[in-house]
Amino acid sequence: WLKACSHLRAFCRFAARPAGGAVPGAMGEDTKGEAVQYGVTAALSLLKPTAVDLESSRDLEAHLEADFPQEDPKRMKLREQVLEEVGSLFTNWVNEMQQQSGSPNESGKLFTFGSYKLTVVHPESDIDTLCMAPAWVSRDLFFQQFVERLMNHENCSECIPVPGAYTPVIKMRWSGIWLDLLFASFGEGGMTSPPSSLLDDEVLQGMDDKSVRAVNGCRVAELILNLIPNAENFRITLRFIKYWARQRGIYSNVLGFFGGVTWALLVARVCQLYPYAAPSVLVSRFFRVYEKWRWPQPIHLNTIAEKPANSGYMHKVWNPRTNPTDKAHIMPVITPAYPAMNTTHNTTETTKRIIMAEFARGRECCAAVEKREKPWSCVYDRHPFFSIFQNFLQIQIMAKGEDVFQRFKGWVESRLRTLIAILERIGVMAIHPNPHFYDFTEGEEWEHATSMFIALQFPEDQGAAVGMHIDLRPPVSQFVSVCSEWTERDDWPGQYQMRVRRLRQSELPSYVFPNSQEAERTTGSQGAKRSPERPLGSPEGVKKRARLSAAG
Repeated sequence: WLKACSHLRAFCRFAARPAGGAVPGAMGEDTKGEAVQYGVTAALSLLKPTAVDLESSRDLEAHLEADFPQEDPKRMKLREQVLEEVGSLFTNWVNEMQQQSGSPNESGKLFTFGSYKLTVVHPESDIDTLCMAPAWVSRDLFFQQFVERLMNHENCSECIPVPGAYTPVIKMRWSGIWLDLLFASFGEGGMTSPPSSLLDDEVLQGMDDKSVRAVNGCRVAELILNLIPNAENFRITLRFIKYWARQRGIYSNVLGFFGGVTWALLVARVCQLYPYAAPSVLVSRFFRVYEKWRWPQPIHLNTIAEKPANSGYMHKVWNPRTNPTDKAHIMPVITPAYPAMNTTHNTTETTKRIIMAEFARGRECCAAVEKREKPWSCVYDRHPFFSIFQNFLQIQIMAKGEDVFQRFKGWVESRLRTLIAILERIGVMAIHPNPHFYDFTEGEEWEHATSMFIALQFPEDQGAAVGMHIDLRPPVSQFVSVCSEWTERDDWPGQYQMRVRRLRQSELPSYVFPNSQEAERTTGSQGAKRSPERPLGSPEGVKKRARLSAAG
């Protein structure tokens, strides 16, 4: 860690310059703030913002609000109302369960985390919520009886329980607002009633691993806010970075990019290193720091805490010195709450390559902004995915109902890393997954349909040559076989289907382009023109074999 900090200090003299380009030493000591330390190392710069920095920050906020606005006050009130209604429903259910079973008189409580807790909510944000229950309320009861109560409520339009997920979750829409409901119950011999804060490690006593993972979402969000010097500057910077990551196609924990908590931790660390900096400076330093970061040196906001063997806490803590799995992590970003976990365990060499290229591009764009050559919007210009690549794999997911569609889509999405890992092993080919899903219509039979795409590249420096034959059927067949093992397949016979096919750029469907009638899931769908189908790298004679599908 100290070696990494020494590396950072090597370019600190340049990175610490304000946006106006003035040399810090010529500005006088009064431009520096008091010596403070947030996190595990001293700050890289104590410079206070200049008038140019503040002006640039106002310009950054104006661009951000125009392109990625915050949720308006009226809708925020609706979100508060939704949380109050769902919270009342949960606590009433726990109380009724207590009366029926004669269990101890203990209550349940709702906690929030994620973007809602960090107050970086935009109109499309869901609300990450934890349902905290007494020890005698089991997870099975929650996913059976409470789910039934949710489904029967008039304000709940969609409810999709996923009890088999790594962290079990209920995805639901309530009064038009999407929520992710996690569940945790206190362990035997631990706390009996939910406290006002979950930061005390005592809440984890006796909990199973699934409850610990659920609770840690709240603990991490609260600790982030406690470990940064300026919450408002953090929020503005985080909003910008999250929008940039979405626009550049690197916002997806499932596919091996970074998810929301990872981006929050990375921004928080930059805020610690530049405690007095304005948002415009923090955005610029964000790209400079992480472009030069010596991965797999971990990012963490505080000292990673270990518990003595006789303490009663038996939860696994991220430790590359003792755990070979942790040592293999490529870009570790560690949570600040016990037990410390790596938020980027899904990252691969492919996604690291793409993320690092985007860090470099972000730094170059910020340099142009500082020179007043380009506006802040150039940093988050949309990635021209379909324009710069020539070959693609398209994965189509179709279903006859919304419920089965969401369930099967979630299953396929969780298995996409399998396909990416297999494709990575084809030495002469480089891949670029696109985390966006694109809705389309597929006649009257399939009411719900969406596509995702993986770009295929054949670089000469990796051994590719004109005329070389690359057979994609074995990796795609293996992926289809994995998706065909869906655990809920017998519940939905004939109700879903998946197709995988290769497309050239000229064969892309119209709905993937911004000016088409259809757009991504966030904007809905109207209709699409079917593109011609091409076999997966095979001649016409084996087209039937090449058209692989996993059908219910």
